[in-house]
Amino acid sequence: MTNPAYAKNAYISVDINNMSPLDLVIKLYDGAIGFLSKAVMSIEKKNRPMKIQYLNKTRAIVEELLSSLDMEVGGEVAVNLQDLYTYMLLELTRANSTDSIDKIYHIQELLKTLRSAWVEVKTTVPQSAVSLRQQVSAH
Repeated sequence: MTNPAYAKNAYISVDINNMSPLDLVIKLYDGAIGFLSKAVMSIEKKNRPMKIQYLNKTRAIVEELLSSLDMEVGGEVAVNLQDLYTYMLLELTRANSTDSIDKIYHIQELLKTLRSAWVEVKTTVPQSAVSLRQQVSAH
């Protein structure tokens, strides 16, 4: 008998393995945005352990986005993203220590804006016209 959790993980693995780097970046933004929504719900329900879990998951995603920046190729865009991700990490720490829903919403809006920008790149720049490395040179 197949373990449902194993089947789900295998499906997710296949899905991720078939994604372009740009699609992966967008998926990371989706995850962080979703985890922040869950963190807000956890704060509202006064569920501290779940709040911490969701903020930590968001932090891990932002840290991954930060560590994947190619500063040489990405130039000014990469520098700006580095500053923004660093700011988000600081604000996540503050939101965690103060249970600030406003800070979480602010971070969430920043992530939504960045996600929209990457979706715009994906839809407006022909995949054949620009190498994938150049499209995600900031990542």
